[in-house]
Amino acid sequence: MALIIIEIIIILSLPLLFKYLSTKAKILKTLGPIILCYAFGILIGNIGLPWDRGLSTTISEITVPLAIPLILFSLDLRKWFSLAKKTVLSFVLMIIAAMAASIIAALIFSGQLEEGWKISGMLTGCYTGGTPNLMAIGMGLDVQARTLIMVNACDIMIGGIYFFLMITVVKWGLRKILPPFQSTGNTHEEDVNALKGIFSVGKRKGTKGLLFAGVLALASVALSIGIALLITGKMDVAIIILVVTTCGIALSFWKKVRATHGTWNMGQYVILVFSFALGSSVDINLFFNATPMLLGYTATVMFGALFIHLILSCIFKIDADTTLITSTAGIYGPAFIGPVAEALGNREVLMSGLVSGLVGYAIGNYVGLAIAYLIKLIT
Repeated sequence: MALIIIEIIIILSLPLLFKYLSTKAKILKTLGPIILCYAFGILIGNIGLPWDRGLSTTISEITVPLAIPLILFSLDLRKWFSLAKKTVLSFVLMIIAAMAASIIAALIFSGQLEEGWKISGMLTGCYTGGTPNLMAIGMGLDVQARTLIMVNACDIMIGGIYFFLMITVVKWGLRKILPPFQSTGNTHEEDVNALKGIFSVGKRKGTKGLLFAGVLALASVALSIGIALLITGKMDVAIIILVVTTCGIALSFWKKVRATHGTWNMGQYVILVFSFALGSSVDINLFFNATPMLLGYTATVMFGALFIHLILSCIFKIDADTTLITSTAGIYGPAFIGPVAEALGNREVLMSGLVSGLVGYAIGNYVGLAIAYLIKLIT
């Protein structure tokens, strides 16, 4: 029992340490807390310590459904629809591009990867929303733990390369190909500051609100489990993920919930706990001989989605900055919107990028699961 308690304490506390360290050291900030959690989780689970992989697996299975509503509570769908029509259109085109690229990759690599159709679904969700969608879809499709970690690792490797290109060569190239951004002179400063508050932990006086949000998240998970049991007679993870996502979106329309500062950070912390627990549950010996093919698969989906999005932007005459900020929202999620907007020298796209990223989180699970089952049907 003592070892179990110690393991739980380690899994819950080290992600907080990594999150803190990633804000202090430049190299750790570059890697990011998720990578640190994966890496140290794998290390701890494979250095011969008396580690219960079954317990780690159980914790990883519990945390993702809990993180989803916490992340989505800060979503404001009505604000997204109030943005410029070009922004909404461009993000919709990015979603279509991610779906098309995933289907193309599945056809190219058909039969070469054991869980190819599941990987396509995970990457579709990831490049519509972000890493939480990749993880949720992987769980919903009962993907092997090693596959889940390796797909995320490949996404980070390919995504890191593209991010460097995007803020250097790509932004210059797009501005040569696509129409220029038409400035309105409105930086949406008040809206941007309000939305950026999503990414900060609330003040002490907001603790009661955070507890309330936590209870709502737990209730959402309980409801999703109940519906899954009612429909299938078992805890079908795909149904749980879809229902808990729907609950998160529905509760985001409640202003009291949406205005609670800190729910985003709370959800991100739960994702870090998941990452550490999942890493520590995997036998590192399972990794060998699988990465090159998976790396090619991931690159095909990511760069395929970006290329298709570029073609569609040309057809619909979407300007360069809007194209780049909405593709960032899809590929990376809200966390990278700020650096890209700064690289573009355009604060007017900050608002549209942040909100589009949150919308991507909301719909990524639906789109990813739908594409996965479609590919399973046609391949």
